Amino acid sequence: MKRIKYHLFHFVVCLLIFIGLIFVPFASETWAKTSSPCLSTLWPHEKSDLPPDPDLIFGKLSNGFRYVLMKNSEPRDRVSLRLNVQAGSLHETDDQQGLAHYLEHMMFNGSEHFPNGELVNYFQSIGMDFGADANAHTGFSETVYDVMLPKGDKQDVEKGLLVIHDYAAGALLSESEIDRERGIILAEKRDRNSVGYRTYVASMKFLFPGIRLNNRMPIGTEDIIRKADQAILKDYYDTWYRPENMILVMVGDVDTEMAESLIKSMFADIVPRATVRSCPEMGTIKNKGTRTFYHFEEEAGDTKTSVQVTWTTDPRPDSLAYEKAILTSYIADTILNNRLEAMTEKPDNPFTSASVYSGVFLGSLGYAKLAAKSAPENWKNVLGLLEQTLRQAIAFGFTASELERVKKDFLADLDKSVLKKDTRKSDELSSLIIDNLNDDKVFQSPEQEKELYGPFIKRLTPEQVHEAFVKVWDRDHRLVLVTGNARISGKDKTPEDTIQAVFDASAETQVKKPVAKQAIQFPYLPEPENPGPVRQQTELSDLGIEQIDFENGVRLNLKKTDFEKNEVIAVINFGFGKKTEPVPGLAMLADAVLSRSGLGNLTENELDRALAGKNTHVQFNIKENSFSLRGKAVSAEVPLLFQLLYAHLKDPGYRKEAHLLVMREFEQMYKKLSHTIEGAMELSGQRFLAGGDSRFGIPPYKDIRNLTLDQIRAWIDPVRNTPLEISVVGDFDPQLVKTLAARYFGSLPLQKKIREKKESLKFPTGKNLVLDVETSINRGMVLVAWPTEDFSDIHRVRRFSALGHVFSNRLREDIREDLGATYSQYAYNDSSRTYTGYGVFRSILFIDPQMSEKIIQEVKKIAADLTKKGITEDELRRAVDPVLTSIKDMMRTNRYWLDTVLNLSTRYPEQLDWCRSVRKDYASITAEDVSNLAKIYLNNKKATAIVIKPVTAERPSGGGTEGK
Repeated sequence: MKRIKYHLFHFVVCLLIFIGLIFVPFASETWAKTSSPCLSTLWPHEKSDLPPDPDLIFGKLSNGFRYVLMKNSEPRDRVSLRLNVQAGSLHETDDQQGLAHYLEHMMFNGSEHFPNGELVNYFQSIGMDFGADANAHTGFSETVYDVMLPKGDKQDVEKGLLVIHDYAAGALLSESEIDRERGIILAEKRDRNSVGYRTYVASMKFLFPGIRLNNRMPIGTEDIIRKADQAILKDYYDTWYRPENMILVMVGDVDTEMAESLIKSMFADIVPRATVRSCPEMGTIKNKGTRTFYHFEEEAGDTKTSVQVTWTTDPRPDSLAYEKAILTSYIADTILNNRLEAMTEKPDNPFTSASVYSGVFLGSLGYAKLAAKSAPENWKNVLGLLEQTLRQAIAFGFTASELERVKKDFLADLDKSVLKKDTRKSDELSSLIIDNLNDDKVFQSPEQEKELYGPFIKRLTPEQVHEAFVKVWDRDHRLVLVTGNARISGKDKTPEDTIQAVFDASAETQVKKPVAKQAIQFPYLPEPENPGPVRQQTELSDLGIEQIDFENGVRLNLKKTDFEKNEVIAVINFGFGKKTEPVPGLAMLADAVLSRSGLGNLTENELDRALAGKNTHVQFNIKENSFSLRGKAVSAEVPLLFQLLYAHLKDPGYRKEAHLLVMREFEQMYKKLSHTIEGAMELSGQRFLAGGDSRFGIPPYKDIRNLTLDQIRAWIDPVRNTPLEISVVGDFDPQLVKTLAARYFGSLPLQKKIREKKESLKFPTGKNLVLDVETSINRGMVLVAWPTEDFSDIHRVRRFSALGHVFSNRLREDIREDLGATYSQYAYNDSSRTYTGYGVFRSILFIDPQMSEKIIQEVKKIAADLTKKGITEDELRRAVDPVLTSIKDMMRTNRYWLDTVLNLSTRYPEQLDWCRSVRKDYASITAEDVSNLAKIYLNNKKATAIVIKPVTAERPSGGGTEGK
């Protein structure tokens, strides 16, 4: 099932990245033992009994080059182009490790039709943002190039296809550019290094012994990167960038007949440039019995404990039977995940989070994993609980009520996908198509999935789900891992022996059959009897906005849209949020605790059970200048959305169990933050830039650990009776929303008005801060900042935005590309909506810590040059035109209208006018405007610098997920 599989794919990828099983985007690969190409040149549906989405157009040229086209209307006018090269780091020889990724970088450094330096400039000149609209990534078995065209007319599509053609067959690979890019790749390798990466590499070798990918991390080896030259890069390029190894995917607001004609004329000339090379074999996993693994990382914030199985399997074509088997297994995992989630609410539970998942990646590597995160002293209890939870599921299976809950959720997801089909985003669709192609799976429409899998899900029995779960775990081995900051030592036993003993002792413990849980009802609060009267109603017809003011002071803002079919989002704002924090750290703690506390009568897990089969959620948040309840629903569940919002406002949960869990999570978080440069910025840097104000950044742990639940309640409960502002945007019936708002919120007692206290902050003009981080990761950060202004003048704020884009381009050109001193760099202005007169223009670079002073001088040199000479017209256009493109897209999103226009418009009514002028104002920005702003504000005498560097740098740099 592709849509559910898509959610599973991204859930698994994110989870695997987080816990260290896999570190790069993966795509399944069907491995041929002796011949190329590695994946079949047949389309997945040509080998399957599953029909593909009828909206897809498949084509294949005589040279073997393939393409997939799909007409899609969102975002308007835009077209997503992706070149999918079905080759990655696994295709490298021993002396090419890292060159698939190196080659990906080189595609932006000179090609047949775009000499060095021209490609990025071209992208920006037509309104594309490099990084957002033009990017690439390299994985184990794929290299994908992304281009998001701002228009779908023939001229733009033809030029976009010319770029793709150059990726496929026109790379110049000049020696001078190879040398220039080398420093950037080494900087990226340094950036990717982390405690998690070290753990990942060690764990992979244990989990997949003898498997090729263990020696094919896409970032490669430093020695090979330093020695790479034109000959060896060209060898990989010519060998694997073959027409039959490449698929062009085009999705968007485009004439597909015109596009197909252009593809046929432009790509038919690509020919193989080298002899066919055999695909490498993956290898075979040979695990047996119980094997244990221990990896200590002092700098880790927590300990991860897991029980796993891994195996090799033969690749198989996609089929209805196979998809049903995958779906059944996923449903089993989801049931067990629900059990684990419920366990975290128990005060004596030893872990802070846990999960189970299983599947096959790279076509032939199967895995199943039950894992949990905890404090280091709890690893023994965690391991025992995981072992017994797994054994209980294998022995007794799942209850009918557990299965029914998951069925409802899956069926609701199928329904939602059908209703939202027409407003799916083109870039998301093209990515999903490539995921399926590289996994050798058939891409299907939401209607097809609902028709095929809806009845199947309804018929599933607990016995069938149990059988699927047992089948996954029915292996002749168990792999038991303990990694992170747990110190395991003993005089007579190795750490691995100690782990084995704990696991064996747990296996002797008897497990009991799970007890079925009673159904839970929601809503439980009585409905208000009488709706509240309306005092005033205003219509802003040019914006499609309605404003309804109730007699009790509640404001309702409405904007009905067709941007996202079947989506409704809403937010209730009250009070002044973090700005009014009475003691340091209370806002961060309260936000986390209330988000995990459910409602007064229902725990978080109980509420999830009550809402099984629903697509409505509400979350409490504390923002800089307000408290908020944010909700999302499908159109048919708008009444439920209002019931949930009302329940969260009237009967919030303040649970001791949630407080205990959050405090344990915070302890782990602080340990991790104390050993990373990003953590140092949050713990100290942000507060420094705000003149030492405790409301900025993350407060010291000593300020957090003694805060109580009573302090949270005493701060937040009184402001729930202050004036409410409710904003609703999306695909809804306006009259229904008005009726519901009058019933639930217009009927509340007269709201108590409170005034906002005006405050200002002091920027540390001319001061510098050096932060030392206790870490063995040789990675540093430099931030150079200048004081600016608050948000009160939107005309000025927009020009600051343009200056940020110009500055970012200068950082990329001068420090990344010319010096090769950084991989990640950016600049932006942040003008405060809350604090009078406060704004900060920041430039941030991740660097070799030994280059800190040099980089600071280079950044200040850019600022000095901007203040003295200003910017050129070309720089202005390359900065502003991509913003104009993004504005066009942005204004067709519900989140823009909710968060930028309606949200808090009662306090800031001027923002309703801002949306009227945003396009015209950005288009009117001149080079003189931006140059004058730079001259006034980028004064190096007022600049401050923050340098964050490691205390030690004993270990070599590593690598990770790659992207240009």
